[in-house]
Amino acid sequence: MHLTSITRLWVATFLLYVASGLVSPLFSIYMSYRGLTPYQVGLVASIATLSSIVPIVLIGNLSDMMNREKVQGIIGIGLAILIPLYTRLDSLPSFALMHSIYMILSYSYMTLSGAIAMDYIQTLRGSGFGRFRTSGALGWMLGTFLSGWIVEKANFPVIFYTSSIFFWTSAIMFSLGGLHRKSANEKNISKVRVEALKKIVSDSTIYSLLVAIFIASLTTPAYYTFLPLYITEELKASRFLSSLAFTITPIAEVPAMIYVGVLSDRISRKRIIAFCLVAYPIRYLLTVLTRNPILVIIVQLLHGLTFGGLYVVSIAYLSDSVPEDMKGLTLSFYTIFMNLGVFIGNYIMGFIVDRFGFDMMYFIAALISFLSLPTLIILSSRRR
Repeated sequence: MHLTSITRLWVATFLLYVASGLVSPLFSIYMSYRGLTPYQVGLVASIATLSSIVPIVLIGNLSDMMNREKVQGIIGIGLAILIPLYTRLDSLPSFALMHSIYMILSYSYMTLSGAIAMDYIQTLRGSGFGRFRTSGALGWMLGTFLSGWIVEKANFPVIFYTSSIFFWTSAIMFSLGGLHRKSANEKNISKVRVEALKKIVSDSTIYSLLVAIFIASLTTPAYYTFLPLYITEELKASRFLSSLAFTITPIAEVPAMIYVGVLSDRISRKRIIAFCLVAYPIRYLLTVLTRNPILVIIVQLLHGLTFGGLYVVSIAYLSDSVPEDMKGLTLSFYTIFMNLGVFIGNYIMGFIVDRFGFDMMYFIAALISFLSLPTLIILSSRRR
């Protein structure tokens, strides 16, 4: 492993998550502040998610054929230029366009950071990537903390310009390196791309995980979108307590990423992924059965498995399953299947809450997420 390069990439990824953490929690609040209705805010988020699907694949594909870190640097510079432009938006069309571009670039930026790390981590990928990926959790903790502090002390433009500075710094650090790639003619490149797509759709090792991630992601809005409402409206707790449910999750992610990653190097990665998938229904059932806001917050420490551990081992699992020149494209599909699940899940979970209440939503979320486990086992056992 190239220690100096990994250290540089760790810092660059830490900075990108600080930049993202500064603005991500405030997007919906800022859009409302600029005059958008709740429906319009949701519409912007939906448009942006759908718009990002194809470009993420294309960017991942491009990174397999070029110096991946130079591509990453260009994306980071694009984000640094884009973020301050939010201060000039004041209409639904302008937000829909700008936020779609942001989602395309930010999801690609985060996805390629993992692919770049895997370019250097060739052995013990679970433990190596787990240690590397702590950069994202720690960066997110700092970014979200600074976001709340700055918005209280200053105003929205300061948030966007501060985020831009972090994106600039991250982009520069990514651009400083890059592994040499063998040149290939257009015919060979096209052949590799076709082979990569065929492998993704036909290799049970790959598509079984992607489908399982999609099913599990259908339920994640039960945490990201509806947990604050459940704590404040159903359990009658304060908004401060509801925010703690998000504050403690990175604390669980850091050790989970390290130790679950190490464990995946020692035993089957598939077993570790299955173990993390089991944490989904357990988390939802404990959330709805405890009925105590403090206990509900403590239960969210399982986020270390349902996100941190699962992400690290899944990326290592996919990276082990494909050649080096297919990694960017393959990992982009992981992001897409996850995002599609969240997109559809927001409507499913929202419909259930509206018709049947929060309790039923968490029970159904537990049932749906449990189905990801037999899906992984059954599909992965098929012949390639």
